[in-house]
Amino acid sequence: MEDALSETNVLILSDSQAAIAAVKKAGHTGRARTHDLKVVMEGLKERQSRLGPNAVSFGWVKAHNELHGNEEADRLAKEATNLYPKDPQITEGGLKQAWRKMREEERRVKGAGMGRVVKWNRKARVTYIQCCTGKGNLQAWCHKIGKAENSECRKCGRYAETGKHVALVCTHGEDIGRRWSTWEDMDDRARWAKKEKDEKGFYTVDLVETFFSKIDLC
Repeated sequence: MEDALSETNVLILSDSQAAIAAVKKAGHTGRARTHDLKVVMEGLKERQSRLGPNAVSFGWVKAHNELHGNEEADRLAKEATNLYPKDPQITEGGLKQAWRKMREEERRVKGAGMGRVVKWNRKARVTYIQCCTGKGNLQAWCHKIGKAENSECRKCGRYAETGKHVALVCTHGEDIGRRWSTWEDMDDRARWAKKEKDEKGFYTVDLVETFFSKIDLC
């Protein structure tokens, strides 16, 4: 806009629908999420105050379509991303994306059931999920959110009662059948499948499911 003639209407073309939407949203709400967007909105308002509401229009163009102005803008945008690598701008969208990524990482625990957890009984599933995520009726989590006076394990009293501690470390776990020390070991189905027999014949018991069924986090 700075290079455009001061008394003419301007059409700005971009291959980023998200950028166009962000500018339009800022125009409707009057709130700019970043410093750069704030600068753009100030320029828009100044031009519109002189030439009217239609002084600046936006349009979308297909990316990498050999449109000279668009290719040049793309090149300059890539250069700009390297100017201040240590000074990122925090945006609402960026925070949501970071939050989603963090939640995905929390759930992507090595040994995350390998699909068999959905077939477990409800108590085993709930306890397993709490241990994987580290949230729920665990002393360490309750202490963190202000619902417990301390984070000590209620069974052994030696370490913080985290999900990892309950599932892999606590000595009480050995008493109720734990024979693994890592999430990966826990996923070895054949190793922890035990054949048992009753009046109807043989059946298979998942020792990992049995283990989590015996854990009491209440």
